[in-house]
Amino acid sequence: MMIKDILRGAGIGCIIAGGIIYFTSTDIEQADPEKYKIQLDELQAELDKVKQELAVAQTLSSPKSGSTDSQDSNNGKEKTESNPNGETNSKPITKVILTIEAGSTSKSVAHNLEQAGIIDNAKELEQYLINNGLAGRIQIGVHEVDTTMDLDMIARIITNTK
Repeated sequence: MMIKDILRGAGIGCIIAGGIIYFTSTDIEQADPEKYKIQLDELQAELDKVKQELAVAQTLSSPKSGSTDSQDSNNGKEKTESNPNGETNSKPITKVILTIEAGSTSKSVAHNLEQAGIIDNAKELEQYLINNGLAGRIQIGVHEVDTTMDLDMIARIITNTK
């Protein structure tokens, strides 16, 4: 009878010791909120990058004409455009499907267009929108833009104005 009590006490002691070690070690690991904030910021940056790459990928594989469209989009990128001055532009044409979500600002939209390579300077587009009273009129939805468009044309498309 006495051996059973000793073994029972030792077993209960081991369970309690294990519980104390388990709960104190996880509290130490969770005590660093800065680590989680840094990880969250890194994941958010990676998510933004993936969204940009997805927009470019959607442009390259436009579903309008099926498999021949991917060949046409490649041919379109290799063509050179003529400027109104008669000069030829050897810069490839890039088309992007721009998705504007609720809460997007003119600054964020301009930044996304600059990152996608549609415009050279986000601040120029943002200033154009402000100067023409269009900064607050950006429409949520999906808009197709490309590198041949000037600031006026891009502004009309993303604000649905004529």
